[in-house]
This record gives sequence, C-alpha cells and structure tokens, in this order.
Amino acid sequence: MSTKKPGGHPARAGQAEDAREARRAKAAALRQRELARERSRRVLLISIAVVVVLAIVAVVVVVIDRSRKDDVPLAAQVVPPSAGAKGAGYVLPGTPAAGVPTLDVWIDYQCPYCKEFETAAGDSVVALAADGKAKVVVHTLTFLDGNLGNDSSQRAAEAAAAADAQGRFAQFSKVVFANQPAQEGAGYTDAQLRDFAQQAGVADLAKWQSAYEGHAYRDYVDSIEDSMKENGVSGTPTVTVTPEGGQKQEIPTQDLLGSDPVTAVAQAVAAATKTS
Repeated sequence: MSTKKPGGHPARAGQAEDAREARRAKAAALRQRELARERSRRVLLISIAVVVVLAIVAVVVVVIDRSRKDDVPLAAQVVPPSAGAKGAGYVLPGTPAAGVPTLDVWIDYQCPYCKEFETAAGDSVVALAADGKAKVVVHTLTFLDGNLGNDSSQRAAEAAAAADAQGRFAQFSKVVFANQPAQEGAGYTDAQLRDFAQQAGVADLAKWQSAYEGHAYRDYVDSIEDSMKENGVSGTPTVTVTPEGGQKQEIPTQDLLGSDPVTAVAQAVAAATKTS
C-alpha cells in the first residue's frame, strides 16, 4: 500500500505558486506599461488635434480678414493733404523758423500710453508747430490691430486722414484719444468715429463719410505702417528730434510718460535748434 500523500511535495507546490505570482506580476506590469503608452498616445493625438484646429482657425481668420478687405470696393486712393506723399506723416500747421528741428511723433489710436502722452503734451506739441519752434510730423500706426485682434487702429487712422482732408487732423486725433476706451482692445465703432469727426469740427460729414467708407486712404495708412522698420520705430509713443542737417535723437519713453513731458519735449527741441 502506498504511503504517498496527495498534493505533491510541499516545496515544489510553493515554487509553483511563486512562479504563478511572478507571471501575474509580470502581466500586470505589462498591462500598466500598455495603459501608459495608450495614455501617451491619446495625449499626443489630442495635442495634435488642438494644434491642427488652432492652425485652421488662424487660416480662416486670415482668409476672412483678407476677403473682407478685398471685397470692400475702394475709392480712388489718395494721400492726405498734410502728408504730401505715401510713407510721410502729417505735417502740423505752422511755419518753421530757420534752424529749428523736426519733431516726429509716432502714435497708434488704440495705444493707452499714446493717450497718456496726448493728454499731457498734445496741445504743447501742436503749439510748437504753430509757433514755428519745430516742424512737427505725426505718423499714425496700426500695429496694435494685430495684437488686439481688431481693426480699430486702421479704421481710426483712415478716419483721421479723411479729417485731414478738411483741415482737422490734430483736432480729430485729440477727440479720439479723449474717448479711447478704458479697456484696451475694445476699439471704436464706425458710428463713434463719425461722431469724433463731428466733434473735431469736420464741416462736410458726408464727404468725410464717403472717403471713410470707400477706404480712400487705406494705401496711405498702410504705407505709414510699412515705414516703421526703416525709421527704427518699434512701439508707441515714439518721439524723435532731428536737428537741421543732424542726427535723429529719440526722447526717452520715461520722459514722455513722466511727470512733465511738456518740458521734456520742449527742452529736446530747444537743444536741437540751431542758433545763428
């Protein structure tokens, strides 16, 4: 009679159980790695999808913007009378005395710092031109449209050109800045710009409206924007003083936005004035 007990050798049974546990652990680890790879694939696919969607949206926005511009019937393109040529800024009224410098002022109608400068020193800059102490040239930029996602700088600049056609450029600019929205990027409506023209004393609003709606000054406004780089301008407000036959000097931004920008500009102009 056999005396072998059922169940086999105890040591061998323990080894078999250990092997099964090892296989289960290995399988679990494999499943975890596979799950991790799957999660990574999902994250990658989602990221790619997001990038593709954003790219499509960007393309659509550009296409719509170009289509909107291309679809608008343009009036005959003209240059504002105070500018005289494409790429040239508005020369403010006044007869410069001999030896006085040129004061170039670069602005964007949506720029809050330009509003700050205009509020503090705008009238004094106009007076420098009127009194013959400097040839003052104002350049209207539109680069903030791209930063803020609207076209208010472009439309305001075209509206300013239409106002200049009736001798009210400086007055229009003053009204625009006085009514600049507190929230940067809120922009201006067409109705607001027309109201600004009226407040600025534009006499023939129908003529102004026709030029504005027909984008008669679009090419001119674009030419000013295109002139930024060659003039070394990278932001607004930028104010430079160029002595007669001399080198252009930029007035530091901290002086333009400091406690007394009127004095800062006047001193820069005086220092650049040639005396006989």
